[in-house]
Amino acid sequence: MQLIGFILIVVIWAAFLLPSVVENRRRAPMATTRTFARNTALLATVASSTAQEVAARRRATARRQRTLVIFAAGAFATLALAIWRSSVVWLGVSLAFDVALAGFVTMLLYARQARALAEQTTVAMPPRETSGPAKDPQRHTVRVVAG
Repeated sequence: MQLIGFILIVVIWAAFLLPSVVENRRRAPMATTRTFARNTALLATVASSTAQEVAARRRATARRQRTLVIFAAGAFATLALAIWRSSVVWLGVSLAFDVALAGFVTMLLYARQARALAEQTTVAMPPRETSGPAKDPQRHTVRVVAG
């Protein structure tokens, strides 16, 4: 009886909260500046890439997604099996999948950061004119990093 009461309370709260969440998402702007920047960067890379490079990038992305799904499914399945069988061995296997998943996600984030850093442009500004004695022009060079 208590379980039915708990489920009833959860359903009532969900019926109360979900419409406001959906309405807030509906009122939110569809194109944010981050989405615009991502789309602009994507268009720039596609415009400067050949069809073979784009196809290779898509294959690599599909491979990464497949690997991520395999690690996540393996971690979930081995954890469920460890709980069901009450097995320490399966718990160790689940831990190994968790470590592999965390390492893979860390590698993906590191690669994304390195790619973003490589895409940043550096512009050297000409030295500014001074009325005093001539100085070393390299000393007045300013590096502007977009980002």
